[in-house]
Amino acid sequence: MLKHLIETFGCNQPFAISEITYKDYSQIWIYKSVAELCKKGEIVHLDRGVYYIPKKNKFGIVPFDPMKIIEKKYIIDNENVQGYYSGKYLLYQLGISKVKPKTIEIYSNNETQRSKVVNISGKRLLLHKPRTKIDKFNASVLCFLELMNGIDVETLDEYKRKLISDYIAENRITQKQITKYIPYFPDKTCRNLIESEVIYRVPQ
Repeated sequence: MLKHLIETFGCNQPFAISEITYKDYSQIWIYKSVAELCKKGEIVHLDRGVYYIPKKNKFGIVPFDPMKIIEKKYIIDNENVQGYYSGKYLLYQLGISKVKPKTIEIYSNNETQRSKVVNISGKRLLLHKPRTKIDKFNASVLCFLELMNGIDVETLDEYKRKLISDYIAENRITQKQITKYIPYFPDKTCRNLIESEVIYRVPQ
């Protein structure tokens, strides 16, 4: 069973118990096998229904990156895009801010409350219910609009505008996409797009 899990998911990669299939064995048998492997320390229980297989080297166990479970649970699960980063954490990711925030802000389909704070493996998350359903086709433009909704226009210089322009280009965001999704955002978003002059850097 352990060999099969390693071949299927690899080490230090989170996986859900619901993703496990093994021959024609029942889910009950799989649950029992996973529980036994947990007792032996062969796999680690991370969160409800989520596990990982510790990676080992000659120095011992390689530390697990908790961001991997956050990504899987709220951002992207396999190829299913279900969320995006926002707020100060997004500013830090894009290089607009040099200060790494203590709280990671996320909009995700997997959050049903308007907003709430949770802790996962020592990471503090501020989760938001999405303004509209997130998928691989709209995640980048929704993330961009969230950025413009929260941006302080007065702090933008040419360097920061260039970073935003790079994000627009890398994610192929168009004015047509913005027109489709901006109704889900406050009027402030449109105002910031215009006042920052960022809208003029978005292709038709």
